[in-house]
Amino acid sequence: MTATLERRKRSLLLYLAELENEAILVQIENLLKPSVDIWDELSESQQATIRLSLKQLDEGKMIDYQDFIANYRQARS
Repeated sequence: MTATLERRKRSLLLYLAELENEAILVQIENLLKPSVDIWDELSESQQATIRLSLKQLDEGKMIDYQDFIANYRQARS
């Protein structure tokens, strides 16, 4: 490891040791934590809904958003 890299790491450690801003600490923690796959955070029901939606999309069972909104508004009137 180079001296410059060591110096930068020590500088960061000193900065962190004196840091009192909670928001910055949270941001640093979020950067350093291993990323979590959001899929694993979804319930089985949510995953099933997404799988069904993707299947329907693959089968061409989709409608344009603007058409959906127009049909929705028409049905409500």
